[in-house]
Amino acid sequence: MTTAELSSFAFRPWVRSTCRSAIIWGVGVLAILASVAWYFRSPDEGAFGWAFMVLAGYSLLFLLSLLKIWWTAGSPAVEIDATAMSYQPLHTFRPRRIAFDRILACGPRPGTESLRFVVEGPRRDKEFFFNLAVVRNKHRLMEALEERFLATGMEPVAPDRPGWRRPGFDDQPAAEAAGSSAD
Repeated sequence: MTTAELSSFAFRPWVRSTCRSAIIWGVGVLAILASVAWYFRSPDEGAFGWAFMVLAGYSLLFLLSLLKIWWTAGSPAVEIDATAMSYQPLHTFRPRRIAFDRILACGPRPGTESLRFVVEGPRRDKEFFFNLAVVRNKHRLMEALEERFLATGMEPVAPDRPGWRRPGFDDQPAAEAAGSSAD
């Protein structure tokens, strides 16, 4: 695959820096709580010791979750090739891939910086929302998506606003997202 066939869009820098700040603050707060608890009583005594261990366990889980998000934000948020798009949710380890021929509709979610996708499933159509606020160069991403959508036979929902659907697919929320509600 050549670079001309693959478009890659990174996470915005604030995603990693926010996680890094939260990790630093989390370690600091945990250190203060642990030192105060250690000063007043030994952590191996009865209920206090159990509470300290629960606090330590949840704190470790919190820090590991932030570290995982920080690590994931170092990979591309979205990759688009000729046949599919892959997006990386921050809470998963692997990107999810969606073939363009399975996408029935796509449009902005009203009141947010998210895209609403309706994807053809084996038993029923599924919808999911993709947060554009975490993607660097989101306008270039929208242009790349529009190019791929039009190339796979999707049509614009409204000429003046973003939003696409398969011919013959009637999706009222996508039409409303594009600003063409029938009132």
